[in-house]
Amino acid sequence: MSDETGISALLCAAAGASGLVPREDWEDQATRALCAIAEQRGAAVSALLHDRQGWPSLISELLEHLTVGETYFFRHASHFDVLLEALSARLADPLATACVLSAGCASGEEPYSVAIAIHARLGARALARVRIRAADISAASIRKARAGVYSAWAFRDAPDWLEPRYFVRGGASAGRRLVDVIRQAVTFEVGHVVNHAAGLPSGSVDAVLFRNLAIYLAPQVIAAAYAEFHRVLGPQGLLFVAPADPRPDGARFIEAGHETTSIYRPRAAGEPHGEPAPPSRRARLAARLRRDARLLRKGPPPAAAKRPAVRAAAPAARAAAPAARAAAPAARAAAPPPDQRAAEARAMSLADRGDVAAALSAAAALIEQPGTAPAGYLLRAQVSVAGDRAGAAVEDLRRALFLRPEHLLARYWYVVALRGDGQLAQAIQQARVLEELLTKSAAEARLEDGETTARELLDALRLLRGGFT
Repeated sequence: MSDETGISALLCAAAGASGLVPREDWEDQATRALCAIAEQRGAAVSALLHDRQGWPSLISELLEHLTVGETYFFRHASHFDVLLEALSARLADPLATACVLSAGCASGEEPYSVAIAIHARLGARALARVRIRAADISAASIRKARAGVYSAWAFRDAPDWLEPRYFVRGGASAGRRLVDVIRQAVTFEVGHVVNHAAGLPSGSVDAVLFRNLAIYLAPQVIAAAYAEFHRVLGPQGLLFVAPADPRPDGARFIEAGHETTSIYRPRAAGEPHGEPAPPSRRARLAARLRRDARLLRKGPPPAAAKRPAVRAAAPAARAAAPAARAAAPAARAAAPPPDQRAAEARAMSLADRGDVAAALSAAAALIEQPGTAPAGYLLRAQVSVAGDRAGAAVEDLRRALFLRPEHLLARYWYVVALRGDGQLAQAIQQARVLEELLTKSAAEARLEDGETTARELLDALRLLRGGFT
């Protein structure tokens, strides 16, 4: 067996063990990682690849290099407000306790944020009544989490009061060390999120945080995770996912009704559900792209193949394309103002309920306002894509990009709409433009919706591009 064949087989085994969808850069990363591991062990790479009995420990080390592990304190801050509201109601009973599960906790910033939020808002006695469990497949990440020492990068976007109140500087470490009352409030375990949840009693958990992980997982693993979360959550429990994550199965979960967050509650046994749970107001990028990738591997949908080609872009729009290709996006896109976000949320809520005509009218109202026209065109295009009107979406997205060539989310949806309209060559070309722009952005730069990061959109785009080949 050649080293190349051995690496491919090892990566297949790693994907099976972790549930991760292999990324384009896995082979290069694995090659570099194996060289480092071999040097550390004093062995040759070929010897590691031929020792199949040693693969379990080798895969564990390899995953340290293949997983993203990117997180920070109070990420998706609005989730913590909703979580505290639910826990406060639960703990109003003086004899009640609560349990929160952080599934895929990486280096611990998420579960520690939960503990800090409880301590800061509800007090030390409340924290003592909440069991916070956290698990991750990476043993190195769990070791870091248990140590509770973090660099300044973990505090980006964190509230000003966090570091001085809950961390100590200096000592043997150059980082910031978490105070003991918080560090001791979280129990960490190494393990796959599905296996960890499977070991918990039914109905024993009040909240599950499963954020920014499902986008990397295979569909069958996501389904298994959501099935376990439905089982372990109590009747009033909450499931928190990230804006870009695939939404849970509508047969098991229903949106909890919070306008600006991505939160679900378990659907009770026998509770009618009719249509599947509606998509989040911020489209689930990974779910749509995985579906698109599967369709693209089979070729364009028949309806798209028969649809007449959309007319060529106007000369002005064509002239704008080179400028968009050259422009580097800002380090942090300005979040939309509250009025605009409220208008977008209302329009998407109408679309979620199936009132497409009203949603299109709401988008048109945004288009009529010069400052919000690009957002209006994007919104109307999203509604059109959901209604299988890809040709109309292409036209609106061309208008949005003419007005704002650097709008990254509009350019992503342009790729999706072009694909849906059967214009694969143009979709591929626009995907290349978008990938170039995203690679020039800081990984955690927030895009135009104020929620999606450049890293999340780049990951989603690469999944889509995998379906073009």
